[in-house]
Amino acid sequence: MLTEEQEQVILVNWLESNGYKFSALPLSTYTKNWGVKMKNKRMGVRAGVPDLMIIVNNRLVFIEMKRIKNSITSKFQKEWIESLNNCNGVGAFVCYGAEEAKVKIKMIKKLKLISLNRGIEK
Repeated sequence: MLTEEQEQVILVNWLESNGYKFSALPLSTYTKNWGVKMKNKRMGVRAGVPDLMIIVNNRLVFIEMKRIKNSITSKFQKEWIESLNNCNGVGAFVCYGAEEAKVKIKMIKKLKLISLNRGIEK
């Protein structure tokens, strides 16, 4: 089974090869170093922000990547997904594996829809 990082790398390679404008959001909050945690907090880093931001059909799509099995979506991640989905022209999703993320992106591009998923996966 692939890790979350490996799944995200697969998706990033696919996004690049298909010409999408995207970025990982370098907001990792996990660290054992208390000083780094406090600096991150002062700099505005917040827990739960999705992993990737992608432009699809001139809309912003945020994806929180998870490995396919045994993944947990944190309370903070659920709150971010819900808040982002309440914004006009924005879609936010939790995707379990690169293939699920590709399917969501293809559906948004093909159907020109942004609100494919208003629910929050648990």
